[in-house]
Amino acid sequence: MSELVQISANELKFLVKRSVEGLGFSPGDQLSAGIKAAAAFQLGLANSRLLGKALDALNSLVSAPILISFSEQEMQFDAQGQSALVQVELALGLALAKAAPQLRIKRIVAPVFAVPCLMNWLSQPLSRPKVQQCYALYFAHHSGAQRCVLIAADGQLLGLYQPLRQVVAADELLLCMGQADIEGVLITDGADLLGWRERCLDQGVHLDADLVGRLKQMMQASLVPETAASRAGAGPG
Repeated sequence: MSELVQISANELKFLVKRSVEGLGFSPGDQLSAGIKAAAAFQLGLANSRLLGKALDALNSLVSAPILISFSEQEMQFDAQGQSALVQVELALGLALAKAAPQLRIKRIVAPVFAVPCLMNWLSQPLSRPKVQQCYALYFAHHSGAQRCVLIAADGQLLGLYQPLRQVVAADELLLCMGQADIEGVLITDGADLLGWRERCLDQGVHLDADLVGRLKQMMQASLVPETAASRAGAGPG
């Protein structure tokens, strides 16, 4: 078993961002991946094994989730095996814009990384007048168990639940708009989740040393070989 190392959330964000850059993703995907990874660890929703799985699934040849069906009740997308570290915003954004009661994304890897993205979007002032209600995001936990994160209309976490029945497959994400009553057991309330995040801001997060080494190795692919031209372009900005 790999030993654990302690790093800051900012360092994790930087390592993931540069690793995704090295795989050829767009600047937007690079930054989003770093933010999602750091936030998910800070909230206790991810671990090293899950992040490793999410990195394995990254494919820069996949451009976006494909819309496969759209009804008054549910929008369905196919993520084509892509990791939720990238591109999931495209499906979430369309569902929020259309105020779809449900959004289901199939064939998505590590869907829990969509939680920080949804929280951030809902916290933006422009999103608040649209739909003033709760959002329930269902996914399979890295242990295999069903989980649901309940998020308020302003992006605040309300709690982490274990549903009483299977709602999603292992490679699915389901977002339900306006579902405040979760049929399940409350695992951690919103205050405790935010408290965990505050502790991580002071104490950092813990990752397997092997994963940190892998991220640093992946990051090297994003570095430009030093030349006279690259030195001339170096500097502020």
